[in-house]
Amino acid sequence: MQFRLLNGVEAYRDGVRVYVGDRKQRLMLALLLLAGTRPVTMEELIDKIWGAEPINSARKVIQHYASDLRAHLGHSSGPKLGDMLPKYQNGYRLLADRNQVDVYRFRDLVNEARPLIGRDDAQAVPILRDALRQWGTRGLRPGEPLSGLTGQSAANARAKLQAEHRAAVIDCLEAELRLGHHALLVPEILDLATAGPPDEQLTGLLMLACHRAGRPAEALGAFAALRKRLADELGADPGAEIERLHQRILSQDPALGDSPGFAPSGAPGEADKSAVRRVAEAARKGDAKHRDNP
Repeated sequence: MQFRLLNGVEAYRDGVRVYVGDRKQRLMLALLLLAGTRPVTMEELIDKIWGAEPINSARKVIQHYASDLRAHLGHSSGPKLGDMLPKYQNGYRLLADRNQVDVYRFRDLVNEARPLIGRDDAQAVPILRDALRQWGTRGLRPGEPLSGLTGQSAANARAKLQAEHRAAVIDCLEAELRLGHHALLVPEILDLATAGPPDEQLTGLLMLACHRAGRPAEALGAFAALRKRLADELGADPGAEIERLHQRILSQDPALGDSPGFAPSGAPGEADKSAVRRVAEAARKGDAKHRDNP
C-alpha cells in the first residue's frame, strides 16, 4: 500500500487507486498518516475534522470512517502485520511504514541531504532532487498538499508542507548555483518565480543565475518584473537585500561571480554590454518615475 498526501489524498495498492471515502474521511486518513506512529485521540480527530462546532454524532461518524478505511486498506505488511488502522485506547493509529507515505520519503531524503549542503553539494543535490520528485509535480513546483480538503487543520498542514517544500527548493537551487549550473537553472527558477506570488528570494536566485550565465540584461529584467508585481499585487517595494543585488548587477560587480565551480563562458561582448546599459537606463527612469509618482 502506498499513500500520497503531497499532491492530493490518495491510497494505492499495487499501482491501483483505492477508494478512501468522502472529504472528511480522507481528512481523517491524512491526520492519521501525518501523526506517524503517534496515536490520535477521538477528541483530537473530532476537533480537527469539525472544529469548534462538531456534530452530535461525531464519535459514531469517526467509528464509521475507521471501519470503512479498514475495509478498503486491508492489512499492513512486514513486522506490523494486522489491521492497518487498529483502535488504540481512545483513538486510532495507522500502521504504515515511512517508505509507504510520500511525506516521509520526502522528509527523510531532505534530512539525509541537509548535512551535505555546502560541504558536498555534488552529493546533496541528487538527494534533494529525489526528495522533490516525491511531490509528483512538474519541475520544482509544489502542487497542493491535501488538495480538496477544507478546514483549518488541513490548511495548517498544507501551509507547513508547502513551507518545507520551498525550503528544500531553495537549498537545492543554492547548492546547484554553487556547483556552477547557472544556465541550466534559469528556466526552472523562472518557472517557479512566475508561477506563485512575488518571491524576492527566488527572484534573487534567478537574477544571480542569469548574471553568472552571461545574461545580465535578463537578470535586470527579472528585477524589473518583480518590482512591478510587488507594486501591482501588494503595494510594496523590493526589499533592501534584492535592491543591493540589483545595484551590484548594474555595476557588474565581479565579486558576484565568486562561487565554487563558477566559470564564466567569456567576457560580455559589446552587444551584452549595450543590453545591460539599455535595461539599466530603463530601470533608472522607472525609479525616477516611481519617486515622482508614489
